[in-house]
Amino acid sequence: MDNLKRLEEKRLNLYQQYAKQNKIAMIVFILALVLGLPGFFTEQILLIILGIILFIVSLVFFGRAQKHSLTFKSIVKAEIVTELLKEQFDDVQYEPKNHVSIPRIVQTGMVKRPDRYTGEDLIMGSYKGVKFEVSDIDLKERVETRDSKGNVTVSYQTYFKGRWYVYTFERKFKEELKIIEGRGFGVNTKGLVKLDVESIEFNKKFAIYATTQEFGFYLITSSMIEKLMELEKLHRGSILYYYVGNELHIGVNDRRDYMELSIKTPINEASLKTFMSDIDLIPAIINELRLDSSKFKNTL
Repeated sequence: MDNLKRLEEKRLNLYQQYAKQNKIAMIVFILALVLGLPGFFTEQILLIILGIILFIVSLVFFGRAQKHSLTFKSIVKAEIVTELLKEQFDDVQYEPKNHVSIPRIVQTGMVKRPDRYTGEDLIMGSYKGVKFEVSDIDLKERVETRDSKGNVTVSYQTYFKGRWYVYTFERKFKEELKIIEGRGFGVNTKGLVKLDVESIEFNKKFAIYATTQEFGFYLITSSMIEKLMELEKLHRGSILYYYVGNELHIGVNDRRDYMELSIKTPINEASLKTFMSDIDLIPAIINELRLDSSKFKNTL
C-alpha cells in the first residue's frame, strides 16, 4: 500500500502522545497510592483527600491515553480496512460500529438469547457470486450469585465472543443441517436427527444434526468432512455451522477481536500480513466449502 509510510507517521505521533499520557498517569497513580494508603491506615484525612485527588487525576491521564489509542483505531479502520476489502471483494461495505443482527443470529437456534450483547466491524459484500456478512459478536448472559449471607450479586458473563458469518447462495434448501463443535452454546436440535460419519476423528470433534439423514449425507460428503477439519485448524476455539434455506451461518467462539492493530505495533508489510489473515478467512470458507459450486446454485 502506497500510504503505509504516511500512516506509520500518524501512528508514531499518536503513540508518542499515548506513551506520554500513560507515563504521567502511572506516576500520578503511584503517588496516589504512596500518599493515600498510609493516610487511610493512620486516619490522616489530609493524606486521604490528597490520595483521592491524585487518583482522579491519574484516571484523567489514562483517559487521554486511551483517546489516542481510539483515534489510531479509527484511522486504521477508515484508511486501511476499507482499502484492503475493496481489493478483494465485490460490492463491499464496511460499517465499523455495526454488526450482524442479533435477532437473526438467535433465530438460527445455534446460540441462546443473550441478556446483553455488543458487536462491531460489520463487513458485507460478495465473493465468487456468494454474498456474505460477517462481524465480531460478544454475547453475555445474566448470572446471579448468592453469598453465605444471602446477598445477591448480578454479573453479565460472556458465553460467545468471536465472529459470526452469514453466507447467502442461490439455491434454497427445504431442510436444515447443524454441525456443532464441542458442547455448543444452547443449540436447539429439536426435531432433528443425529448423524455419525465414517471419520472417527470428525465424530469426536463435531456433533451433526439434520432434518433427515438423506439431507445430512447429501451435504456432508467425505470432501466436506476434510474441508471442515481444515477450517477447524484455521480457527481457535469452537465452531458452529448451520445450513438453512439459502444461508450458511458460521459462529466462531474463539474469544478474539478481529482486525485490530495495536497502537504499539508499527504499520508495515509484516504487520499488515497478520492483519490481512483475518480478512482472508472470509473467502477461505467459500473456497473450502465450495459455496460457489453447482450444488449451491439454482439448476434448471
